[in-house]
Amino acid sequence: MILIIDNGSQYTHLIKRNCRDMDQESVIMNNRNGTLEDVESMKPDKIIMSGGPSSVFTPEEKDRLTMKIVKAVWERKIDVPLLGVCWGHQMIGYVLGGKVAKGASAEYGFAKITVDNEDLIFRGMPREFNAWVSHFDEVKEAPPDFEALAHSDTCKIEAMRHKNRDIFSVQFHPEVWHTQNGEKILENFLKI
Repeated sequence: MILIIDNGSQYTHLIKRNCRDMDQESVIMNNRNGTLEDVESMKPDKIIMSGGPSSVFTPEEKDRLTMKIVKAVWERKIDVPLLGVCWGHQMIGYVLGGKVAKGASAEYGFAKITVDNEDLIFRGMPREFNAWVSHFDEVKEAPPDFEALAHSDTCKIEAMRHKNRDIFSVQFHPEVWHTQNGEKILENFLKI
């Protein structure tokens, strides 16, 4: 079962739809009222954290479920593969010691993504593709032991992963049809 944490993104339901189209059972849990105990009792096989309109620096986000999940996965209290999308990407960067800050410009629309390291999540993807972006903040420096996998002209870390653990994140939205072959990225993650 795939647990999808909804951080307020208008696209969260599309992550669930992609999972369904790949014959993967999934459940959406709201970041604002789910608990870590709820997550543990569900025993998910993988967790995907959606995007959202907030900043990781918003005070009330400090006590939300998404931050607790990142810490629990990191500490192996919940030992499953993790994928952060947009805000989820920023939360992984923030919690695990990277640098998150306002981007050079707020992005909303298409960006050309260049894959620097195919790794697992970009397997079978073209080296360059158009993706849908919608964000103010971005990961400026990856956390320790993370490596950047892709960049764009305006964002140097469009995707990253931990070097030894199954923790991945992308700044753009692979779940929307605007992102070329975005479903392939989700499929690659679901195969881990």
